[in-house]
Formats: sequence, structure tokens, C-alpha cells
Amino acid sequence: MPAYARKNFGYWSGQLTVSSYQQDLTDGGLDIIRLQNDRVDVAIVPAAGGKIIELIDRRSGRNWLWRNPHIPLALTRRGADFDSEQDSGGWDEILLSVKPGRIRSASKEFGAIPDHGDLIDSKWAVDNLEVTSAGDVVCDMTAVGTSAPYCFKRQLRLHDNEAVIDLDYTLANTGDEPLPAYWCAHPLIAIEPGATIDIDGSPLVRVDDAAMRQLTARGSEHCWPVLKLSDGKSLNLSEAFNSGGAQSLIASKIFVRSPATGAASIRLGDDERLTFKFDPSELPWLGLWINNRGWSGCGSEPYTNLGFEPATCPYDCVNEAIENEAVPWLEAGSERRWGLRLELQS
Repeated sequence: MPAYARKNFGYWSGQLTVSSYQQDLTDGGLDIIRLQNDRVDVAIVPAAGGKIIELIDRRSGRNWLWRNPHIPLALTRRGADFDSEQDSGGWDEILLSVKPGRIRSASKEFGAIPDHGDLIDSKWAVDNLEVTSAGDVVCDMTAVGTSAPYCFKRQLRLHDNEAVIDLDYTLANTGDEPLPAYWCAHPLIAIEPGATIDIDGSPLVRVDDAAMRQLTARGSEHCWPVLKLSDGKSLNLSEAFNSGGAQSLIASKIFVRSPATGAASIRLGDDERLTFKFDPSELPWLGLWINNRGWSGCGSEPYTNLGFEPATCPYDCVNEAIENEAVPWLEAGSERRWGLRLELQS
């Protein structure tokens, strides 16, 4: 756990809880914002692409967000190699593309999009940080486009006396050409053997990448939770982090059609759960990066983590999404709004 040097502090005291925020320094010298109540602790680093580095259930002490022990948290730097320098873990916001790409409209070519998107190496401005009269802790932040002209806003609200967080987003196209409204959340979850991914029904599954053992053909389609493997066997995706047999050494990116309920969860044992809730008409896909000791990009031994990524389209590469007419577009001068709700159960 990093050491923190407190700079200032705000709070609201209710009958059962104390909601507060702090602006501190990490032990690496980066500014950090901490929002907390008696149930949840959230930490954000604006200068590291607005990264959320901690999502702690204070009742159990669990930080749901994975941190890479081999890559330290660092100041953003344009052109840095993502795998070896920026893949420090936590929660990033992915805008324009996950994989490197370049957007072209009918009359214009925009700048190159770096690995894991345009926001990954942006410095975010903190517009507002407060505890409301109702006891909610709110942090409003803004980032502006580098590869294309846009303004991206995120409000994080930690509800008073609840283990509930709302993230509300706005993307405004500030240019004179349409832009693809390509976005996904990119939280890397600190997963454990035996964890379960709970998604209602049997929605469509699309395989975007299968990095280990050629699990199945890229672009193939399946029904949740069964992934039919190239060797004729099957993998239960909901239990992909079980440790034995065909379910070991996996590294694969898939997209699941968002369930009509607009809810999906990660469950650890009988008592702990992290649930994502969202409008499936706004975010019609859920990306899953399932890494069960199957991959490391920084030269270390392969590790275990789970990307749990509500998304606007089922491709990691914006150019593929455009070619397949699978991404919505945002007209010049217009904006798009959407949201996520996180609920922590312990």
C-alpha cells in the first residue's frame, strides 16, 4: 500500500457515516484523489490518464482492482509502450480504440490512436471535488482529445452510506467531422481461483482474440457461457478461473451481448460480489478479457486478471468496427451521454 501525504480534506458527517475526500500524494509523487465513506474507498490519479487505482470494499478490505506488481504507476507520456510502461492495472477509460488505429472520415484523416486509446496518456483536469449536502462524494473530471477533437467528461459519485458508485460520462464532438463513439470501460479486476462471472440468459458471444492455445477461431460466435474449443471440447466461460484441466492457461478477449437486465457481476465465494449495471441500449456489449495465467506483456511470468468492460461495440480495433458498421457515430457539434452503476456486496 503506498504512503500518502495529505494536502487537504473535506467531509460530511451523518448519523451513521462520514463521507469525505482527500487530495494526497502517492509514494511516487503523483497527485491522488481519495473518495470514501464507511463502506467504500476509491482512489483516482488524474495525471495517469484519470486512472482509478483502488476500489476497496472497506467491510472486507478487498481492493477489486488489480495492480501490476511489475509496472509502477507513472505519469502519462505520449508514445510510451503500453505493455511495458503503462499496463500498471487499475481502471482506465478507453476512447476511440483499444488497439492502435487511425480514423478516416470522407474528407479528413485524424491523428494516430495509441495502444489502449486516446485517454490512456492524457492528463485529466479536476473540475469539481465536493461532498454534497446529501452526503455524496463527487469528483468531476475532464480530458480533451489528442488524436481527434473532443471533450470527455466523467463524474464519479460515491453515494452516502451505501456501497454504490455512479459513473456518468459525456463525450462531445468539438470538431467539424463525425467521430466514432467508440468507448469501453477498462477495469482490470483482481480475480481469484473459483471466481464466477454472472451474466443472465444465453446472450451471443463473439471471440475477438484468442492468444493462447488457439482456443477457437477469431470472430467465431457462441452462446454464453459455452465456448466451443477448436479441439472439440467446451469451456464454461462463467467459470473460466477454475484452475484445472482445459480451463488453465487462458488469455482471450471476447464480447458478450449485453443482457436485457443490464446487469453483470463478478462473484467471489458466497458473500462478495461486484455488480455492473448499465443501459444495454447505450452499451450493447460487455467485453471480457479473461487472463488465467495465460499472458503477460511486460516479460514477467503470466498472471491472472479479468477485464470487465461495458462497451459501445464488439471490436478492440476501431478500424474493424468501422469496416463492419458496428460502431455508432457522433456528429460534429453533438454529444453522447451514458452511465454505469457499481454495487459492492460483502
